[in-house]
Amino acid sequence: MEQLWKKKSIVWLSGVRRAGKTTLSKMLDAEYYNCDLPSVQERLNNPEHFLKSLRSGSRIIFDEIHQLKSPSEILKIAADEYPSLKILATGSSTLAATRKFRDSLTGRKSTLYLAPVLWS
Repeated sequence: MEQLWKKKSIVWLSGVRRAGKTTLSKMLDAEYYNCDLPSVQERLNNPEHFLKSLRSGSRIIFDEIHQLKSPSEILKIAADEYPSLKILATGSSTLAATRKFRDSLTGRKSTLYLAPVLWS
């Protein structure tokens, strides 16, 4: 993750359901926001206000970010206006999840795909 954050301030972590994205995210030293929760969705309704409240250099995880009404908006604002923030955004690689992301993030993020691990 550190290597990807050196390239871009936003890292998009995708993968199939149950691949371990949330587990991996929670292992990082970062502020964790579960975007499935209505309280988190409400807090992120005003992306500029939320991002402005964070310390410069903060590491933020938006887990299941595709659950937000406009996930690409918060990431675009973060990349353009708050580049010192390091953000990991996770989401399913399903069509429904990726459909919410527009071309506005092109060139603003690094992408990492987490393949499922088979335990025997």
